[in-house]
Amino acid sequence: MWTNGRIWQGLENSELLLAECRQCLSICHPPLPMCPRCQSLDWTSRLASGRATLASWLISTHPGDTDIEPRIVVVVRLAEGVNFVSNLTGVALGDLYEGMPLELCFSNRDGLTLPLFRPVVGSGAKA
Repeated sequence: MWTNGRIWQGLENSELLLAECRQCLSICHPPLPMCPRCQSLDWTSRLASGRATLASWLISTHPGDTDIEPRIVVVVRLAEGVNFVSNLTGVALGDLYEGMPLELCFSNRDGLTLPLFRPVVGSGAKA
């Protein structure tokens, strides 16, 4: 069985791992106990390419601490064909556009490695 624990294990090595069905090779994210395509329970891990496009975004502010910098929370479409929720870095809010090419990067916060996305160089975004 594939669990969310595998995602965190991969992140410790700066890798984004996705659940891949061993039977039909489809990617499932978020992970489910059974493959939605072939109903198999047999999962393995696939290393994400790190390429994505911007599907949607919002600004998240901390309600109790206005000194914390607002975050750009994004839904990205990974090259592997599934959506992934993360944060965006290295771009001004006014430069965002649907379909913007993004790449995976990592940030270490309080000893925890987190997957983030940033614009691909030359995609028209200004930092």
